[in-house]
Amino acid sequence: IEEDDQSEKKYRKCEKAGCSATYPVCFASASERCAKNGYTSRWYHLSCGEHFCNECFDHYYRSHKDGYETFASWKKVWTSNGKSEPSLKAFMADQQLPFWVQCTKPDCRKWRQLTKEIQLTPSLAATYRCGMKFNNIKCEGLDQCSQPEDLELLTSQKCAMHIIVRGLVRVRCVQEMDRVLHFMIRKGLINTGVLAVKQPLLPERHSSVSRNIIIIGAGASGLAAARQLHNFGTQLVVLEARERIGGRVWDDTSLGVTVGRGAQIVNGCVNNPIALMCEQVSARSWDHNEFFAQFSGDHTLLTKGYSALLHKLAEGLDIRTKCPVQAIDYSGDVVKVTSSNGSQWKAQKVLVTVPLTLLQRNLIQFNPPLPERKLKAIHSLGAGIIEKIALQFPYRFWDKKIQGADYFGHIPPGTDKRGMFSVFYDLDPQGKQAVLMSVITGEAVPAVRDMEDKEVVDECMKVLRELFKEQEVPEPLHFFVTHWSKDMWSQMSYSFVKTGGSGEAYDILAEDVQGKVFFAGEATNRHFPQTVTGAYLSGVREASKMAAM
Repeated sequence: IEEDDQSEKKYRKCEKAGCSATYPVCFASASERCAKNGYTSRWYHLSCGEHFCNECFDHYYRSHKDGYETFASWKKVWTSNGKSEPSLKAFMADQQLPFWVQCTKPDCRKWRQLTKEIQLTPSLAATYRCGMKFNNIKCEGLDQCSQPEDLELLTSQKCAMHIIVRGLVRVRCVQEMDRVLHFMIRKGLINTGVLAVKQPLLPERHSSVSRNIIIIGAGASGLAAARQLHNFGTQLVVLEARERIGGRVWDDTSLGVTVGRGAQIVNGCVNNPIALMCEQVSARSWDHNEFFAQFSGDHTLLTKGYSALLHKLAEGLDIRTKCPVQAIDYSGDVVKVTSSNGSQWKAQKVLVTVPLTLLQRNLIQFNPPLPERKLKAIHSLGAGIIEKIALQFPYRFWDKKIQGADYFGHIPPGTDKRGMFSVFYDLDPQGKQAVLMSVITGEAVPAVRDMEDKEVVDECMKVLRELFKEQEVPEPLHFFVTHWSKDMWSQMSYSFVKTGGSGEAYDILAEDVQGKVFFAGEATNRHFPQTVTGAYLSGVREASKMAAM
């Protein structure tokens, strides 16, 4: 019995339930009396394979020991920056665990523990080889290491060198990186936007389940889903009723500058995927100087328009224009889609991205009919209209009075005129072209619905001449007025919650039916409706759902 007691005393084990370590080894080696792999009165468990001894604990924890000041200084920093307790275990994990690095030799790839003097950096992780001499190694910060080129795919190999974390958790993180990347890719968090790929981003199991998909509508949501699924390796076809792609994005260059007949403003640039894509196609923009609740940062008007982004998304995709969809039959195992000219396609899944108004007016016949819950949601949302007018002048008569501003406005004389030309945007603030664009919103929309374009222009000119009555305002050389309310394939500009309605309708609209029919578009995005960003994100969302099912 005495021999057994001595044996237990000599090799005291970790008391953590489930710890697989036969004989714990102290990673800290802080105290001169460190137990190393021998006896200690208590082992402290951080993870399987990572322990420190009671002697090293005392070295930092006891106020009369040499390491106490180091621990106390760390606690001040930890308390000011974190929410968790500044325990000694946290200190050990944050400051004393060794770094592990993998040998980059293809025939080795073994994991090695660095000595305490060596700080792991991305550049060291990218070049480390077993037996490397460290005398001349310069410890570099993350900002000094080489970064991937723009538009390069983010791969597990590129990520691994930037995982700078102490302890064996780094080994696990690197080993699990493929799974993490595949999840983030499927969710549209990385390797997204207008990125073109040469081979599928996801393993075959994600693309083979959805062997082929039909996407109805080549607007922002349809193209976003199509680009994602195409990059995942899925076979798909996009059916578009118009002769062009873009949907409610339609850029006009007839006046010498790009004028968005539909969407042209990015609603907040920070964290906005549209802003990411602008940084990817190098689109120029200027500030609208307003803030939006959902995306922080200034609003931005895209001088080159949204079309450049959407055409980039569309590159390499199978898009059939002039192909209005008339019916969707999802009664069997395969979904059948029929166009108005009688052509028929079959697929495992179909994504519907048509504007809300077309669903409200039953332009597509569903068999079986959509569930009552979804129909109720479709009709509980409203369809709003914004019309635009663009005017090209022989010279920039507004420059002197506006003094460099890129937009100007006024307060309409009465409530009935509130939505009529309240803001004018200078579409060439650099001063080369003389083009103004204004909007017609709210109750003013019905007032101009049946007016001739020239009548609308005359009303607009009255406003401009009142604003600049101290000078001559010339007649426009050219102009156009939009008619989204009469556009057969839109009949609307944006969705909104009707009085007495609920934002839940957006969520219900986004629900799939039987795992066969999916829905995307700004009217399916509760958090970001009414925007190209919301439409884009809804397409990415549905691509993720279809790839996972």
